[in-house]
Formats: sequence, structure tokens, C-alpha cells
Amino acid sequence: MSNESKIPGNHVVGVISASKSVDEAVGRLRKAGFEDVLVMPHVDAKGEGTNPLSALVEKLTGHLSDETGYLDQYKEATESGGIVLAVGADQCEEADRVREILELEGAVNVRYFGRLAVTDMTPETNPSAPSDDAPSGGREPQRG
Repeated sequence: MSNESKIPGNHVVGVISASKSVDEAVGRLRKAGFEDVLVMPHVDAKGEGTNPLSALVEKLTGHLSDETGYLDQYKEATESGGIVLAVGADQCEEADRVREILELEGAVNVRYFGRLAVTDMTPETNPSAPSDDAPSGGREPQRG
């Protein structure tokens, strides 16, 4: 388990409220075979804490995608006491399994952060489901 603040590529991300047990969610994910589980009590939405060149590249990428808005949502969630879980998933089937587990644990704002785009995986029944005004997702996880 790792405490990081930057969301890496090829990870499914969701927010678990402080009232939910993060340990139970991590345990369920690991039992399902997902070892790359990051527990993120804080999210770096602005590229702070990185070298200046990396921060510039991330800002440019953020302007070309919806990622910046999503990162701001995760930062706000952690500031309100939520915990962000990021789970490594390289293939579509893995990402779907992670999404299912996160939803069982009550996670909201479930998205797949690919290398080039973010895909919203939140079902319409979830209170954080995207509205018509929300940015739409990008590329699906790679199929193996």
C-alpha cells in the first residue's frame, strides 16, 4: 500500500468516503489479484512536487484533456475527508473488475486514467454519474 499524491496512468480511480473502510476495500482488491493499489489521502491536481519540466508537460496535457477537472474533483474529495484509491489495470477486463469492486465498497467518481485519456466508468445509478454538462471520457482501456 502506498501513500502517493499523483495519479499514475493505467489506473482505475475512485473515492471512498471516510466512513467506509479503506482497509476492507484494499483487502478485497488484493484478494481479487490486484497488487498495484495506491491509497491516496491527498491528490496533486496542479503538478506540484514535480520537476518544472514535468509540471509544464502535465499542464499542457491537462489543457488538451478533461484530466485537470477530474483531478480537481479528487483533490476536493480528499480535502473533504475522502480517500482516493488508484488500482493498476492495463486491460479492459481488469478495469471492469476493479470498477465492480470499488462500487461494492461504495466508491464514487470511478474513472480509468489511461496514458492519453480519462474514461468515466461511473454508472448512471451512482450519485457521481456524469451529467450532460460533465466532460466526456476518452479512450477505453487497452484490450489484451
